[in-house]
Amino acid sequence: MLNTEIRHALNEINFPIAVQEIPTIPNDQFRKIVRTDSDTFLGMCKTRYKPINHMDAFGGAIENIINAGLKVNPEDIKVESYEHGAMAKMEFTIPQQKVIVGKHELTLKYIARNSYNGRWKFQSFFGWLNAVCFNTLVSGRQLAYTANRHTKLFDIEASNAKIYNAVEAVTDETKNYTDWWYKRIDDDQVADMFKKTICKKDTNIQKYVSEDQETNKKRLSQLMDLYDAERRQIHGKGDYTNGYVKGSLWCAFQLATYWSTHIDSTMAKDNYKKHIIQQKRETSVRNMINSNTWKELEKV
Repeated sequence: MLNTEIRHALNEINFPIAVQEIPTIPNDQFRKIVRTDSDTFLGMCKTRYKPINHMDAFGGAIENIINAGLKVNPEDIKVESYEHGAMAKMEFTIPQQKVIVGKHELTLKYIARNSYNGRWKFQSFFGWLNAVCFNTLVSGRQLAYTANRHTKLFDIEASNAKIYNAVEAVTDETKNYTDWWYKRIDDDQVADMFKKTICKKDTNIQKYVSEDQETNKKRLSQLMDLYDAERRQIHGKGDYTNGYVKGSLWCAFQLATYWSTHIDSTMAKDNYKKHIIQQKRETSVRNMINSNTWKELEKV
């Protein structure tokens, strides 16, 4: 049972919803999801849709984290909602869970997302907050990340009950981080890895064009600039390093998570979609560290 302080922290997403019939549409085709406290339309759904209440999803996750023996401070809980509450995100750090990688201190962080409009599946994952630059380090471990559609077969309580295993998985993953810190790689290896992962254009025309044309050159340039700064800061002597210093896999991971966390440079017309862009970028980084290209660099 959640205490009063935690329930207050979740107050922004604690509102009732209902799935209602649409008079002009057969109910075996589409229905509507409504926020009943304000009679606000949130989205459309089909008959297989099973609404997962934000409060049930997020509150249940917190209960399981506490039951796993971890402490959740109400003042650390950050909740944001979008599109009149149709989409919601919760995140908080777990301060007693810390690790040191190289010269960086990391704190365990939990993030969950949910939506009533189909834009997000229910998503739940652990990562690490880097105290040096406040990046959220995305986890690549499948056990530490879940994403499920709202259907009658999905059980939110069963999903949240797996949280203890997720904590173990993401904690175990930090053993790789130290290896990445010391795994030195050349700039051209980093650029090639980005071309094959987060800088690869997602379009059906790829098979008809040359390899270079498949690359998002603007993104690649941006990431390599970030990589240059990271390798000087982490393995050099800061911004004023003279000469060349070789980077590492940790630099590549660090800059990729910086890119996924910081959306301020997004074009103005997309500013209202920052929450969606961040989720897509996190997925790209997760796919990057699970890719064969990344794993080959681990062996170098």
